[in-house]
Amino acid sequence: MKSTTAGNPRTAPRTEEMAVIHRIFRQGFPQIAGLVRRTPPAATARAEVIAAHLDFLLNGLHNHHTGEDENIWPRLLERAAPQAELIDRMEKQHEAVAERSSKVRTTLAAWRVAPVNGEELATALDEFTQALVEHLDDEEANVVPLLRAHIEVDEWRRFGEVTFEKFTDEEKLIATGSLEDVATPEEAAWFTGELPLPIKLMWRLLGRRRYRRYIARVRGTAVRGPVLRRLLRNANRLAVWLYRRSGGRIGGTAKGLPVLLITTPGRKTGKPHTIPVAYFETGDGYLVTGSAGGTKSDPQWFRNLRAATRVQIQIGNTQHEAEPRVSDAANRDRLWQDVVLARAPFFTKYEEKSGRLIPVAVLSPLP
Repeated sequence: MKSTTAGNPRTAPRTEEMAVIHRIFRQGFPQIAGLVRRTPPAATARAEVIAAHLDFLLNGLHNHHTGEDENIWPRLLERAAPQAELIDRMEKQHEAVAERSSKVRTTLAAWRVAPVNGEELATALDEFTQALVEHLDDEEANVVPLLRAHIEVDEWRRFGEVTFEKFTDEEKLIATGSLEDVATPEEAAWFTGELPLPIKLMWRLLGRRRYRRYIARVRGTAVRGPVLRRLLRNANRLAVWLYRRSGGRIGGTAKGLPVLLITTPGRKTGKPHTIPVAYFETGDGYLVTGSAGGTKSDPQWFRNLRAATRVQIQIGNTQHEAEPRVSDAANRDRLWQDVVLARAPFFTKYEEKSGRLIPVAVLSPLP
């Protein structure tokens, strides 16, 4: 945007970058709270991976707010004096966020060593995020227009550089990847467009791949190559075909448990996906778990199940439409102990291997 002051054209800074940076925090902290809640008490290695990423987010937010305190607020107070009350409110909000951040760090220190107080840490993160989002909403609505009017392009660029330089080299890589995660291609180009060509090439050839491995560990998702993905898809298709062809005589049991076919719509595409899953009969229907043999993340079919209101199931030759109900924490623990472990104690090994809280759902057949 250009405006005219005393006859001289003025270019405003690209303050839209602020919203992209805020997006990292808006999405990152709630995701961590969810990961904390799904981490089993004995999974100390898993807890350390999550805790290290939470450290990065908290440090990044501290750097961002410190940069504003030192480089932005003083200039606005000098150039936009009638808005002094607003700037004072921003500073007080920074203090409130820092106070809740300190509480999160204190709780985190205990959880990463012995992850038994996950709900306490997750609740502290929820309260922290609430205060942070209120501040970010206020800043984007009321402060950003002042930035465009009173901060010069070189001052805005320097603010970003000073903030970024506070990261270690490893944190710079994570920060760049985090920006790409939340940004559109056009927005990502704002941040990387002026980088020297050798640095751009290093990021594209090595940095992006390292970040994907890093964030996959944090989120508990597997990074698989295209060949392995094709093999897994083909093996699943064969298992489904044999089950249907034989009416469940082939593939109808696994490790002593009965197996059903479940068809769920893709949560993004709506395209149906079918997979064989072991189940437990209950009074309410059929209980299934997202164990996936102890993989580090919830299987894709269970993620689709969370978003579905109806699924199709087949047991032997009989097909039903069913309503899926993913159990909340308290009900999940009861079903896990009284149904899953009571009938299949080896599922304990799956939970230990996965390092996560394996989810449970009940499929209730519909008339």
